[in-house]
Amino acid sequence: MNDSKNPAADAGGLSSAAYQQVNKSFNEEKFHAAQGHGYAAERANTLFDRFTGHDARVVGDDNAKNGADRIVDGVYIQSKYCATGQRCVNECFDANGQFRYYNNGKPMQIEVPSDMYEAAVAAMEEKIRNGQVKGVKDPAEARNIIRKGHFTYQQALRIAKAGTIESLTYDAVNGTIVATTAFGVTAVITFAVNMWNGEDFNNSLKLATYSGLKVGGVAFATTVIAGQLSKAGLNSALVGSSEAIVALMGPKASAILINAFRDICRDGSKIYGAAAMKSAAKLLRGNVITSVVTVGVFTSVDVVNIFRGRISGRQLFKNTVNTAATVVGGTAGWLGGAAVGQMLIPIPGVGAVVGGLIGSIGVGGIGGKAANTVMGEFIEDDAEEMVRIIEKVFSKLSEEYLLNSKEAEQAVNQLQSILTGGLLKDMFASSNREEFAKNLLTPIMDKIVSDRKIIHMPSNDQMIVALKDVLEEINDSQSPA
Repeated sequence: MNDSKNPAADAGGLSSAAYQQVNKSFNEEKFHAAQGHGYAAERANTLFDRFTGHDARVVGDDNAKNGADRIVDGVYIQSKYCATGQRCVNECFDANGQFRYYNNGKPMQIEVPSDMYEAAVAAMEEKIRNGQVKGVKDPAEARNIIRKGHFTYQQALRIAKAGTIESLTYDAVNGTIVATTAFGVTAVITFAVNMWNGEDFNNSLKLATYSGLKVGGVAFATTVIAGQLSKAGLNSALVGSSEAIVALMGPKASAILINAFRDICRDGSKIYGAAAMKSAAKLLRGNVITSVVTVGVFTSVDVVNIFRGRISGRQLFKNTVNTAATVVGGTAGWLGGAAVGQMLIPIPGVGAVVGGLIGSIGVGGIGGKAANTVMGEFIEDDAEEMVRIIEKVFSKLSEEYLLNSKEAEQAVNQLQSILTGGLLKDMFASSNREEFAKNLLTPIMDKIVSDRKIIHMPSNDQMIVALKDVLEEINDSQSPA
């Protein structure tokens, strides 16, 4: 499947998508905690708010004491997804029975499961009557404090697990967002490069759209699959190996890497030491899962093709190596570029992003091209082999049809318009490839021949006159002067 002529564009799109998926995986490790469904509810509600036109973001990752979990349109929200409405409300009060979530002296909104809203309102009304909410006397204010979440308690539980409809839907919505970014980055780079190479506008736009759709589709599938694998516990299986690698990196390198990542996410102040190493290990686990899944998705069509006999085993191997080099190079380039970019452009959310994108395009593109060059020395593309057969058959038919140079050029132009990768794969799968090529070329040759001007043969009298003239010319040329 990896037939892109611009691995840098693929690397840029895939790496931008991988960054978002790794960020998602990094934050969703909390889903495995005892209260993982609560974190799932925060992110699912935020995702819903964004898709319905609200300015929503999760802010609870900074673990600030009595801080908000979410902010939606400037409203500070604390999410409480407990088994009952009463427990949701009880969790909002300290050991002395006093409400503990305020913003500028006013109670934050408490978001509860949609199916527990009325029970939570009733519990909050009772707390207000008891004087447990500072500055609030009217029990009716409970409806302004309690916020009805978009999901039920059971839905939140299922979002945090792998294989459920809710979990798959959540990952698919995230995948749509990621795919949009990947499409945009790949399309822009492809369009620009093709225009610089002298292609016309319409063809450049067509190629850009195709490349964007291809990479965007891979990004969508990768987000869903990687999300499900993470929820299934693959992250936990990689803890030992990721921590061993980070230990070799050391605390300084880990701090540079994770702080560049946090700078992109605008995820709070910088961290160092053991905290940085722990976070860097989480980041590494997310990158490993995302990279492996991306390579698998990108080459999945090739795997299907090999079972259908449409490509050879050596072609599958070559494509997989090239894809892996592009993906791994792009990921490494993003991480390294983000760290360097943060140091060169110390503007939160700018330097790391710019450096990461440049690094992914540069390293990923170089890695893909280098792998393609090296593998090309050992493995010939199936397409090149098929083209050689077509050239051989074309030469033979040209002689049979007595094509002149202009007609041969017309035949080549018509052939180019129908010669696609899919057609070459069908040819590879055919039992007689020369016959396939002949069947492909014969209609083209027949059409060209049918357009030839009709020639009327001369009459016998005309032939006799012509013969007489020629013989006289020969005789004149041989007669002595």
